[in-house]
Amino acid sequence: VAALCLCMAVPVLAQPKGGALMTMDVFTPIAQGYDFVREGKYEAAKNEFQKAVKADRYNPFALNNMAVLEEREGKLNDALANLKDATTYANQYLDKVSQTCFAGGGCLAVKPLRELAEKSQIAPIVKENIAKLEAKIKATGTAPPPVTPPPMMPPQKAKQP
Repeated sequence: VAALCLCMAVPVLAQPKGGALMTMDVFTPIAQGYDFVREGKYEAAKNEFQKAVKADRYNPFALNNMAVLEEREGKLNDALANLKDATTYANQYLDKVSQTCFAGGGCLAVKPLRELAEKSQIAPIVKENIAKLEAKIKATGTAPPPVTPPPMMPPQKAKQP
């Protein structure tokens, strides 16, 4: 019986943390980071969002908010990459959105609320931010990130006399 319980528990551990309220170790830095954004303390906000991503790699709230800060810094490709990562499990995150704000760019930062919604409230915001950012990238002529790294050249051997 114990082996059966263990086998049944393993797939649950491998699933993203969405579908229920975020754990406090993820929620708290996102909420604090959002407050820092509102106060104009962008570096402190970025540190908080990074803490949340470390605890929950594809958390759409944290990734969205990191993208907002990167857009503000002119790092449009990095921002777009974070927003695309945010879509990975965004539909499974049912935490309500309590507030949104602009941080000097076109994308919206979000603050989660410790209440469950019937469906994801963050997913449509992430999609909207992707559309805004893609339009901005096109309008500014920002070069896309390299698709593949340049080939590595083996070191040249010294010629023997």
